[in-house]
Amino acid sequence: MPAENPDCVAGPGKTIRQLPDITVPAVTIAPVNSGDETVVEGFTIPAQTIDAGCVIQYDAPGGCLGAIRITGASIPAATIPESRVSDSDKVYAAVTVSGVDAPAVNSPQVCQVETNGVLPTVTRKGVVRRGVSRPGTARPGGSENGVKVETVKLEPARLPDVDVDPARLESRKLPGQDKVDVFTGEGKISYVAPGDVLFDSEQWTIRPDAARALHAIALKIKAGSPNARLRVEGHTDDRGDATYGLRLSERRAQAVATWLIRTEKFPASLITTKGFGETTPAVPNTSDANRQKNRRVVITVATR
Repeated sequence: MPAENPDCVAGPGKTIRQLPDITVPAVTIAPVNSGDETVVEGFTIPAQTIDAGCVIQYDAPGGCLGAIRITGASIPAATIPESRVSDSDKVYAAVTVSGVDAPAVNSPQVCQVETNGVLPTVTRKGVVRRGVSRPGTARPGGSENGVKVETVKLEPARLPDVDVDPARLESRKLPGQDKVDVFTGEGKISYVAPGDVLFDSEQWTIRPDAARALHAIALKIKAGSPNARLRVEGHTDDRGDATYGLRLSERRAQAVATWLIRTEKFPASLITTKGFGETTPAVPNTSDANRQKNRRVVITVATR
């Protein structure tokens, strides 16, 4: 069996789709005999199991489409061994067919960013790992002292194309809440509330006037997916110490989750939280306006 690709091992932050292995069957060649004497020894070319790799979809913050990676894969070389004719100088030389590689391909994460008050629809490009083939080969046979030595054939092997379709992220504003963005795509709905709407600067206590926005989000979730699992994410900009920003984002995510549980009566068992700190900005931290967009809390609902 081929060694398992470490990229294809299940783990946090990614979803794995294993691609089916390709099997090249064994080839068994019987010995060539003349009477009781073996003229040419028999042999077996072992079967080959080719690991076709996997498709990895990486988790992404709400309002983003996660990166895709189709791992590389290889069809190894194969050899028809040499054979020697007993009591003769005749040698049927080994024949080797070289291996081929299908390189990994990627489609990066894309996020939806408001531009001039408009939230454009964002598309993550599809990606294809082109198939590759190892050609078949043969070792010619012949005739020795009236005994026929058969031609030995090795069949072709192919890794087929692997493709991931494009994905779209639709956007709109939450009705009645022009500062709350709603993103829909890949079986998720994400509600994005600016941190400055929910919290005072450097704080993680929800302001009393933030209740209206959170209540509007809760009503939409209850109306569409009352029993769905929710993930509450906190994000900050790049100002200050990264460790402090991570902790602040975690506290803000937890504060919103606690509010949903205590005030809106969502089951605690259906809510998880995660703080990203400054690691996943929606836009580059190149201006005060951009930093404001990166300070946000995202409530994501799985719809499938």
